[in-house]
Amino acid sequence: MSAALETATVPAITTEDDISEDFPHIKADQCLFLQLPSGNVKQITLKPDTKIPLGKFGTFKANALIGQPFGLTYQILNNSGDIKPVRNTALEDIESTEANNREIFDSKDAQKLTHEEIERMKREFPDEADEESIIKKIIESHSSFEKKTEWSKAKYVQRKKKKFSKEFTPMRPTLYSVAEYFFERNPEKIGFLRVDTLAQILNFANVHAEARYLVVDDTQGLLISAVAERMGGYGQIMGIHDGLSSNYDVLRYHNFSKRILDSISTLPWTMVDKDEPTSDGWVEFTEEEFEGLTDREKINYTRRRKTVKRIEAARAVLNEGGFDGLIVASQYLPMSILDRLLPFVAGSRPVVIYNINKEVLIDAFLHMRSSKEYVGVQMTESWLRRYQVLPGRTHPEMTTSAGGGYILSAYRTFDTPNPHLDASKTEEQSEAKKAKTSQ
Repeated sequence: MSAALETATVPAITTEDDISEDFPHIKADQCLFLQLPSGNVKQITLKPDTKIPLGKFGTFKANALIGQPFGLTYQILNNSGDIKPVRNTALEDIESTEANNREIFDSKDAQKLTHEEIERMKREFPDEADEESIIKKIIESHSSFEKKTEWSKAKYVQRKKKKFSKEFTPMRPTLYSVAEYFFERNPEKIGFLRVDTLAQILNFANVHAEARYLVVDDTQGLLISAVAERMGGYGQIMGIHDGLSSNYDVLRYHNFSKRILDSISTLPWTMVDKDEPTSDGWVEFTEEEFEGLTDREKINYTRRRKTVKRIEAARAVLNEGGFDGLIVASQYLPMSILDRLLPFVAGSRPVVIYNINKEVLIDAFLHMRSSKEYVGVQMTESWLRRYQVLPGRTHPEMTTSAGGGYILSAYRTFDTPNPHLDASKTEEQSEAKKAKTSQ
């Protein structure tokens, strides 16, 4: 590598041809999200002839979902894994009353039915121990239930449904649901990239179909996935990554079609420079030489040849230049990336860089502000607040994420003087204008 990339050091954080194989029915070997009664989301790959475990909620047969539509709610009927669709009900409108919970003191003594008794009922009377029966018995044995307000009663029932219900809803993965899934469970994997920040990155970069984008993605493929979904397979995406092969794991969650996957090319950082050889010591064998290899040598040769051809094709795409934007979410310092990749970006095209820490972006921000290669330089911070929306009870949620990171954006320009413009004449016109204004 002719120029080394610098790793950013940050302070410790304390706080068919569709976008996807978006058929209206669930297919075998697809990635799915299952909405559980507890409110949690479980990710699965729907393998035929298997059973899918949902922990305390039970187990169901995978084949029962194949060919069914997304979004239906199913109930697990028995230990054999049989399921049936059920009506998905929401919290009904509740009339306000003058009742209050001031005199209610919920304690262990208020609930007469113990956990052991419920488990025994499930074992001895499995046909009678369905969700409704259990909740009904719990309510009947609660000494203070009738004293609660209507809202408190409804919320109490909902809590018990989350605990004892055996229902689940299969959902098709989308960019929003995938980003939310990883941000809630493993934000480090995606560089703490929140979904609202991701939307702003796509907006600042003006991502659209029939364009070519250069992407440096250290978010395990979330950024690449967002650009690919927005473009729908119409255009070209070049991903720059560490190592010989890319690690865009998040891509597989989207069930992208072959057309979209074919629009994505990847290239290691070591292959960005034109002077770097595609593969040290690589020699193309003739047909006779290939036939003289052992079976194992043929497999190794074929695999290496495929890698070399893929890298050669990707380098040809990169060296064409004229990309319609540079989008970065990387562990490396922005300036070291710009030095390497800016020459491949066309003029009047956006450059967008994300990082969870603004300190990493400051040097690049100051450089861009003073350089003639950029205009419209700005650095923004994302902020998101969720709200509970209920009649008469709309308010912000009590907890929220501390921050959504920072986005540095600008447009690349070329400082090319107009050869048809007479500089001396322009200066004379400027002086005459000033004299006229002062009179």
